[in-house]
Amino acid sequence: MGKKVHSAKTLEHWPYQTYNWGRWTNGKGTLNLADNTATKRGFGSVKDHEVFTLGSPLSEDYVTGEANYDSDYHYELLRAGQYEFAGETEPVFEAGDRFSIATHGMTNTHIDAFCHVGHRGQSFNGHACEDVVTLAEGVKKYTIIDLGSLVTRAWLVDVPAQRGLDFLIPGDPVVPEDLMPFSNLISAGDVLVIRTGRFAAPLIKPDSQVAQDNHGNWSGLHVDCVDLISDWDISSVATDGPGDNFPSTYEGCSVPIHILMEVYLGLPLIHHLSLEALAKKLSSRDDKSFLLTVAPLQISCGTGSPVSPIAVT
Repeated sequence: MGKKVHSAKTLEHWPYQTYNWGRWTNGKGTLNLADNTATKRGFGSVKDHEVFTLGSPLSEDYVTGEANYDSDYHYELLRAGQYEFAGETEPVFEAGDRFSIATHGMTNTHIDAFCHVGHRGQSFNGHACEDVVTLAEGVKKYTIIDLGSLVTRAWLVDVPAQRGLDFLIPGDPVVPEDLMPFSNLISAGDVLVIRTGRFAAPLIKPDSQVAQDNHGNWSGLHVDCVDLISDWDISSVATDGPGDNFPSTYEGCSVPIHILMEVYLGLPLIHHLSLEALAKKLSSRDDKSFLLTVAPLQISCGTGSPVSPIAVT
């Protein structure tokens, strides 16, 4: 499974330790923890075999209420009609289309690769960012293909429901106390799927809120959750939002969850899941576990991939 190297404070500055650096020799990071045992545990969590699609419908990014400059989604219908080829006696109707999407944004469901972010010039395992990816040379290490697919047990942490709410007010963070009910249930390799109620909340326009930066205000994980997640040896964290809380919960960094999880823990984040139907299903069930499958596209130089995870309850 790999020896945990989380204890020593090996850096002179935040985050004061390198967490999982050097723990694994491959590029899978914490997905190494989702081994055969974890996969078997996932199948064992299935009770009534009801299937839920957790991917959000692809659309333009609405960080600013309209298409974001680097997060556009484009769709084009290329053809639709009846085609008759030479010698055919049965005409065939056929339609075709194409789409393009910028992977990292605030709307569409995706999983990050480790080449997506770096900190103080370093990527996961201490590799220099320029040795991982440059605009001139492309992605050289830690692509989405290195992660592979994920099939394991997951736990739904419905934070608003636990607090007696329908949704969190955007900018209200998920704190360690919200995760603690699962402390005696989680095994290494499990996934935390965290609902903030983002898709149940009314869309708040940026001009009607006090936003820290161009991300707007969003509920996500408080930086204090990271040590707990590290201690539990979770393989991934998936949320219905951006993962990070905006405004940031750490003054020195706008995206501390991305930095701590992906650069230091080697834990790939999954963003913008559609969790309302799953949450309704599990609301009356004491056991909040289910089988989760995540299969990224095989993009050879991908910094991430659109995904549509599947939950089986």
